[in-house]
Amino acid sequence: MPGQIGDTKIRVIEENFSNFGTYVWVKPNGKPFMDSDKNVLSIEGMRDDKSKIRELADAAKYWGQPDGRAVFYPNMKKISDEEHSEQVDRMSQGLIPSLNDLGAVMAAKKTLELYGDE
Repeated sequence: MPGQIGDTKIRVIEENFSNFGTYVWVKPNGKPFMDSDKNVLSIEGMRDDKSKIRELADAAKYWGQPDGRAVFYPNMKKISDEEHSEQVDRMSQGLIPSLNDLGAVMAAKKTLELYGDE
């Protein structure tokens, strides 16, 4: 399914407000290349950035997975474990997990305009 992230039910819906995103190295079987701690081999960059794609391919080759390809996920950025924990806490409180998620912020603003805050 286009835009699907791994084996989850989550899909990326691309919104064209930025050319920034994250490249992920995907093995020929379609699964992301990960280490034993499940960290995905990835790099942030701009769409169609040949130097970032080459850097990712070189890293994949170094780590023993030269076969594969770089897949671009627009509007996504890498976060630390601490940022992830903060986002989970915000989400459990009913807040937007990341205020850097412009799509979610715009949707929330539109919802408030239509229905108010009650």
